[in-house]
Amino acid sequence: MKVKAYVSGVLTGGDEIQELKKFYERIADACTAAGIEAYVPHRVSDPVANPDMTPDAVYDLDRQQVLDSNLLIAYIGLPSLGVGMEIEIAREKNIPAVVLMEKDRRISRIARGNPAVIAEIHFTDFEDAIAQLTVWLKEWKA
Repeated sequence: MKVKAYVSGVLTGGDEIQELKKFYERIADACTAAGIEAYVPHRVSDPVANPDMTPDAVYDLDRQQVLDSNLLIAYIGLPSLGVGMEIEIAREKNIPAVVLMEKDRRISRIARGNPAVIAEIHFTDFEDAIAQLTVWLKEWKA
């Protein structure tokens, strides 16, 4: 059976978004290394690269991609309405979620308390996040 992960993360905001997109790509690489196909939304519906996609089209596409996944991997270190919605969509269909956040950030308790969330990765930097996620993915997949 093919295992698919949806990589969720904030795509609108300030200067940090370009670095975060690189982080999401590294999350996808960690999935690939674990034998998991990764869907990364900014590759398809990036708000800067694809400004002509309507909100309806983005909602329908991303919702279906979450529903077609076996796992949601969400960076929740910065507030995002979309990420919160994606975690809730996962919960609707009993799709497990792992959330990643910096150790020193205060994060929404409602997002962390969502029943879909089966694991939290608290990291010091992106290298640490990928290292922890790599171990977690191997354990989860087994």
